[in-house]
Amino acid sequence: MIGNYHSIETFSSVDGPGIRYVLFLQGCNLRCSYCHNPDMLALKTNKTITVDEVVKDYQKYHHFYKQGGITVSGGEPLLQIDFLISLFREFKKLNVHTCIETQGTLFTDNPKYYELVKVTDLFIVNIKGVDNDYAKAISNQGIDKTLAFLDFLKKQHANCMLTYVLLPTLNDNEECAQKLASIIKTYQPQSFQILPYHKLGISKWNKLNIPYELQIASATNEDVNNFLKLIQSYLSIKVA
Repeated sequence: MIGNYHSIETFSSVDGPGIRYVLFLQGCNLRCSYCHNPDMLALKTNKTITVDEVVKDYQKYHHFYKQGGITVSGGEPLLQIDFLISLFREFKKLNVHTCIETQGTLFTDNPKYYELVKVTDLFIVNIKGVDNDYAKAISNQGIDKTLAFLDFLKKQHANCMLTYVLLPTLNDNEECAQKLASIIKTYQPQSFQILPYHKLGISKWNKLNIPYELQIASATNEDVNNFLKLIQSYLSIKVA
């Protein structure tokens, strides 16, 4: 089984529990206005990797990952679900913790998702907006399928974490906090994390000659803390 990939990070502490090996797969079905990896949007590149090659590369550094594991991110990794299933089957044979970072908008009631849940220890799901209007303004797609995916994960008793990129003046108001609290209450993730918007990816847009139209300030720690307080005023939950 061969996957199209962008890059590999052999020492990450921000893509799941513990120290992790992160495989960034190529391709995304969304076009988020704040995307910090626009070079991953194309579905295919000349960079491919096999399941065996990933396993062998992981094992070079395995002593770092005793409290961590492997995370597959993107782009949108569920574009390559067959590769994901094959990859994680091999890692579960080695008793390695497996994690996927996804926005869930590709979900369908397909048997492949049942197979994926069997070999995935944690799903980190990024919410693009609190409803269809907010999500479309950010990513050009609603969140109906993301919510259906979260419902599926809940019914399968899969471990799930939610993340939300905070965009000052765009999705940091009280309405968003209240609706996020409702989503959290409904789907009961293990935890929820606010990711502050930053401008570190703008240089990549410039290199690709793609206009970067989002003109807002980066989110500060104070912005994040204030938004968390709003959420906590509607719902008590473990946040990070």
